Amino acid sequence: MSIRPTLSSSLTRLSIRSLQTTAPLPPPTPTTPLPPSSSSTSTNASSTPTASSSALARLPPLLPASTPTPRLPQTTSSAIQLINSQSTPSSARYILARLHARTYLLHPRDVLTVPLLKPVQTPGTTLSLTRIMEVGSRDYAIRSSGAEAKALKSKMDWKERRLTTFEGIPEHVVRCELTVLEHTKSPLERILKKKRRKGYKKTIEHKQGWTRLRVGDIILGETATKGSQ
Repeated sequence: MSIRPTLSSSLTRLSIRSLQTTAPLPPPTPTTPLPPSSSSTSTNASSTPTASSSALARLPPLLPASTPTPRLPQTTSSAIQLINSQSTPSSARYILARLHARTYLLHPRDVLTVPLLKPVQTPGTTLSLTRIMEVGSRDYAIRSSGAEAKALKSKMDWKERRLTTFEGIPEHVVRCELTVLEHTKSPLERILKKKRRKGYKKTIEHKQGWTRLRVGDIILGETATKGSQ
């Protein structure tokens, strides 16, 4: 007479079979020793009071509470000296200039493309920038009130805003010249104008003219005055 296995015994066999695998077991991982308990640390600290002081001595020094702020130049000549110490007329120097009712960030040897300048100048003509708002190097800059014209005009009423003009940096401080490279035009654009139910239809063809300029050296200080003379 055969005895049927009970449900509990079959489940235990099934769980044992599911746990059996043919893959090799991974190697045992090395165990790291546990840190000492608080009681042992307290006894060690009481026995060796110099341990904590030696540990603090190995820590890196703390930063000062406040770093000294560099002194700002008080005169234009000192500011020019600081800019000259970090840059040359042909490198590492920039200007913010107004041209064609827009502000451009320019560096020496840049090629600037603007809408066609009138009167049209022949290629090779040299033009001088008269509205330079800012000149500087990596860490130092000379700014005029025109560089912050937008923020200053936001505090004025509409009438004062129309009458107020902001001057740039004088020519004896900074000077930069642009050389006309060429006059070119954009691809042909066709604009269709149409009125509904009027039978009106018109096509307008247009080519926008452009002038390309090469930015020259940015000259500061006495050299700018000698060059303009």
